[in-house]
Amino acid sequence: MRLFGGLRPWVWQRLSAIYMLFFLAVFATVLASADGMDFARWRDWIASPPVSIAVTLFFSAVFLHAWIGLRDIVLDYIHSVPLRALVLGLGLFALLAMALRVAIVLFSLQASTI
Repeated sequence: MRLFGGLRPWVWQRLSAIYMLFFLAVFATVLASADGMDFARWRDWIASPPVSIAVTLFFSAVFLHAWIGLRDIVLDYIHSVPLRALVLGLGLFALLAMALRVAIVLFSLQASTI
């Protein structure tokens, strides 16, 4: 039996929630103070290395947070092992597909500013 088996995912989920809250607060502040910014300036701002890293970390936190939540709910409420494996597999596939789409968008932003 693992000691503190559920503590590590719980901590990761809380840390990801704190980062997401911080990021959204900063992003909302920037959005509110960005007067007269056109699309090209926004694209350049998002593609800048510090902002691009922060956005990448934000979406990584979102996907990690979602995976931990999905995993915990499935493990708690689906008792059939084959069905549990199917739901977890489909959930993982969906999260990886969304992560791939985010990566494609961020890389295309990087490529368009070069």
